[in-house]
Amino acid sequence: MKRQMQRDEFSSLIFGLTNESVEFRNKWRGLIGMAAWLILSGLSMIFMLLGTGAQGQTNIAIIIGMSLIKYIPLLMVVYNLARFMAARYLDDVYELNDEDLASDFLEEVTFGYGRQQITINEGRISEQDEQSPLILIGGPGEIQVNLDSITVLEKVTGDPEVIYPRNIPWKLGRFERIREISRYDEVGRREYAVISLRDQFLEGLSVRSRTKDGILLEAQGIKVIFSVLRRQHGGHDEVQGDAYLFDERAVQALVYNQAIITPEPATPSGIPFPWNTTIIPLVIFELEELIKSHTLSEILASISQKEIDSTSRNDQTIAQMRLEMTGQHMIPGMRKEAPKFESRSRITALFFEKKFKEKAAKLGVSIEWIDIGTWQIPHSLILDKHKEAWNLSRENAKKSSAVERSRKKHETEEILKIVDNVIIKNYDKTTTPNKMPDKQIEKLLATNPEEVGEYRRQMLQQGSHQKKDPKIIAQEMLNSFRKELRAAISLIEKDNRPLDEKQAELAAIEKALNNISQFTPTHWV
Repeated sequence: MKRQMQRDEFSSLIFGLTNESVEFRNKWRGLIGMAAWLILSGLSMIFMLLGTGAQGQTNIAIIIGMSLIKYIPLLMVVYNLARFMAARYLDDVYELNDEDLASDFLEEVTFGYGRQQITINEGRISEQDEQSPLILIGGPGEIQVNLDSITVLEKVTGDPEVIYPRNIPWKLGRFERIREISRYDEVGRREYAVISLRDQFLEGLSVRSRTKDGILLEAQGIKVIFSVLRRQHGGHDEVQGDAYLFDERAVQALVYNQAIITPEPATPSGIPFPWNTTIIPLVIFELEELIKSHTLSEILASISQKEIDSTSRNDQTIAQMRLEMTGQHMIPGMRKEAPKFESRSRITALFFEKKFKEKAAKLGVSIEWIDIGTWQIPHSLILDKHKEAWNLSRENAKKSSAVERSRKKHETEEILKIVDNVIIKNYDKTTTPNKMPDKQIEKLLATNPEEVGEYRRQMLQQGSHQKKDPKIIAQEMLNSFRKELRAAISLIEKDNRPLDEKQAELAAIEKALNNISQFTPTHWV
């Protein structure tokens, strides 16, 4: 077990990517090279002295010198040949098409400590630095990140690391490289996970979709100011030597949570990574949903907030005049509501609500300002079919209003029938004596004449007690009406209809109760 651990440690020192492994390889490369050179030179020297039988100091010195020198080129040839073969393999793996660059990189990654350095500025890598082995293959080396940029590195294990602006360069580990996210492998067209920390400004965006009623509508000239999601104060203080704040999780989200747009647009937007896969689809999706969920009149209504406020003031004036002239308040629900209209300010506010902010934060961006542009209607919009559709919608609105009026009329008639059939007839039943049917009287007369006489006597007594004052009878009827009307109020209040539809009926019943109370005593049961 101990030997196995020792072998593992020895293997890690030989093939490891740490500076300790580099020191170990440099040490043993020199020792092994020196030992091979001395052994080969010594053997050659012995064989030549014994084989030639050279005599004299000059001959012996020449043999010793030749034996020591001739193996130096041989060892160099062997070393360079091995390096060339390994470089060819590395060139094939990374598709560099440059064996010299691969050979230099192998020398650096195996026995060096990183002499290459590149600079990231304004969220970009220069074309000259794109040809560096630090970009094409990876470290060791150094990266200087300027004040306005951040980038994401990936280690050999695949673990990401976000590097940010600071006054000293960042050390790249062996084979650690900047994440590449582009499909193109041409200098000037490659895209890397390098992000600018400055506020970004986009203009000229457009969204085209159909409204809820099927009419094509387009928003043109959309402008947006946005940035990487800013980290709040109070986080890692060692990162705050720069002028820009950022959330490290937002940076990783921008790099690893990209939206793949298929099929690709016919004309590229020209907007660099990562904004082309984050902020643009986000804004376009929200405006498309807005257009699809509203009709054309709700988006392009002719009424504005100023007109709505003016109408409200007029309604208040009319209500005050009605109260002064008639003493009656305006019945709730009679005021006509303004048509639904999605104003520009309300649409803009959608992009600053908590729901949208959370959605943008998941993508790693934050919108600072937005202009939704102008609404454009295609010139081919006014067609006969659209006119017919608008006329049909108006006719349907008229028919629905007529149906609603008819429904209310039938409801009123049914209420009157219920009052006649239930309230008045129930009152008649309670005030008139219970009469026995004629067939039942004949049956009692045949079986028990005495019971018939008793029944007649009770009917006469009830008739004598029925003689009441007409005023009292009227009050009793009104009190019965009052009970039934209050029961009707309770039923209407429990109804599932909107409150505006029930207000008129409740107001009419309250008015009837008020009139009844003027003709009945104050205390009643």
